Amino acid sequence: MLRMANVETYYGQSRILQGISLEINQGEVVALLGRNGAGKTTTLRSIMGLTPPRSGSIQFEGKQIAGKPPHEIARLGISYVPDDRRIFPDLSVEENLLLAARLAPAELEQVWSLERVYDLFPILRDFRKRKGILLSGGQQKMLALGRGLMKQPILLLLDEATEGLAPLIVKDFIAVLQEVRQTGITILMADQNLKFARRVADRGYIIDKGRIYHQDKIERIWQDKELVRQYLAV
Repeated sequence: MLRMANVETYYGQSRILQGISLEINQGEVVALLGRNGAGKTTTLRSIMGLTPPRSGSIQFEGKQIAGKPPHEIARLGISYVPDDRRIFPDLSVEENLLLAARLAPAELEQVWSLERVYDLFPILRDFRKRKGILLSGGQQKMLALGRGLMKQPILLLLDEATEGLAPLIVKDFIAVLQEVRQTGITILMADQNLKFARRVADRGYIIDKGRIYHQDKIERIWQDKELVRQYLAV
């Protein structure tokens, strides 16, 4: 479904991604693992067109998307849930969700409805009239993911889904993502929490200093204590 080859992305004169290559198959959940500053977010932003790469190839379902504007990439069925959530603080929960639904391309299958998102996150139904700014951090994460789903994605880019969340909320997110993947959505999740990624992902890529250093099944990465110590330990 997605193939990146030798992607280099810069912020100004600083080269952040230094030849990233990875592949994701339809229906997979793939984790991009690394410490803060390793290049995880820049990889997702490069795919989404928010930080276009200077060189390299990004293909989505066989189409070259590197250099295309974000709105065109989104219309192909890619949804990005950033780590800082980016919800509209003065809009209610329901208004945030409905706005995303209006932006969903009509040609995509309408899998996710307001009620289905509420079934996934019952707390959002309870707070559907509450402004986004009044939600807790965990509730805002739920809203951001729900909004991403309302755009009817076939590929979901998920950045640091559990960062700063209490363990009980993390457990809820694991169940939610396992349910989401059962609908057939392909997921690329950037995270430094290997314990969380292990419960959700099939495979993992380890990124450090803008380069991919290792890839394997997520369970094999988990069992390789030296690999974890070198690239993922805080």
